[in-house]
Amino acid sequence: MSSKLIQFVSQLNNSYYLKGISKNTIYLYAELKANKAPTNNERIPLNISLVVDRSGSMSGKKLEYVKKAVHFVINNLNSEDYLSIVQYDNQVDVVSQSAKVSNKTILNQKVDAIQARGMTNLSGGMLEGYTQVQSTQQEQGFVNRVLLLSDGLANQGVTDTDKLQQIAQKKFRNDGIGLSTFGVGADFNELLMTGLSEYGGANYYYIDSPEKIPEIFAQELEGLLSVVAQSTFLTIKLPQELVKCKKVYGYPSEIKGNEVVVRFNDVFSEEEKGILLELELQKELVNNLTFDLQLQYDDVVNSLERINEQSSLSLQITDSATQFNGGINAKADENVALFIANDRYELAMQLADKREFKKVKTILEQAVSFLKPYLEKYPNSTQLKIQYKQIEDYLNRLGEIQQMERGAYAAFQKGSRSMNYMSKRKKV
Repeated sequence: MSSKLIQFVSQLNNSYYLKGISKNTIYLYAELKANKAPTNNERIPLNISLVVDRSGSMSGKKLEYVKKAVHFVINNLNSEDYLSIVQYDNQVDVVSQSAKVSNKTILNQKVDAIQARGMTNLSGGMLEGYTQVQSTQQEQGFVNRVLLLSDGLANQGVTDTDKLQQIAQKKFRNDGIGLSTFGVGADFNELLMTGLSEYGGANYYYIDSPEKIPEIFAQELEGLLSVVAQSTFLTIKLPQELVKCKKVYGYPSEIKGNEVVVRFNDVFSEEEKGILLELELQKELVNNLTFDLQLQYDDVVNSLERINEQSSLSLQITDSATQFNGGINAKADENVALFIANDRYELAMQLADKREFKKVKTILEQAVSFLKPYLEKYPNSTQLKIQYKQIEDYLNRLGEIQQMERGAYAAFQKGSRSMNYMSKRKKV
């Protein structure tokens, strides 16, 4: 490897193709993990916008704890960081325009003056956050991020989920500005907030009670203050006309002809990110296949240069069952189980929202049966154990879930989805 900043691993679930017998589906797993950032290095400066929902439902403890969280952010930035603060209800107001953090007392006073009122123009607040970051955006050398908090549904401005996600995706891909979302309570749309963060190239957080708001904001800020790599993306070149990518698990992707591109954006100290490609062979193989991978990122800790790491994987034809059975790659195989089970669990929760509980039960039972042999094969896998327990617990509580009143059900679903999201993102 050309750099020690990020450890990169890629594997096929099996290095061999058993001639005449192998199935036409293969899996490719790729994972990166950042090393711990040196404590004596100067960190990369931030350019962030805090976008705060101040609709009427935020009154009381929610807004009180939001203010504490914003105060925490302000007090942990330095004079090289840019900060803007936006508040929104049915109207959007800039509490403090994007500028270097110079007078924290004035900034904290402005935050104290925020009052709850009105409805929820989420799109307006989000767009103004992007505008503020762009107004002071540098060509390089900064972490550019919008932090969006809401406790309700988008009911003013742009409300269509797909359009909102397209906005976040465009700002991420074209302008390099990430979007992290924070959903508070039981009434916000978690599918929207999760989608915004995924297409916006950053993180999603579920905050089940107001007093946790400062703690969750602190987690995000801790990551932003320890970025080790930026503009990180992985390109996987598939053998043309022989292999088709059916699905990418883990992160949003772009499929361009025979190339799959996954954008990981900023990578924090000791952060792990992984994806799984489900690939379909278009015909029976007569020759070995080669998959070329290219990982690129800006090293903001060591060399301060653009790093380009290239590697390849080979799928070799064999007529030996013994060789085929010995070709299983444990890490890739384990992650096949993890990502597929994670995906099925999410499908089950979507069906639960439609009250199709017979289908939910069937899918969950299938997921449990699917995972059991993998748990026996990899008994030390913490991630598989956590995923299995999440699914099993949901299945065991299915009767209770069907009887929950609306508020309890909404909170339960948000908590379950949040844990499943964290498993997919390898944060548990």
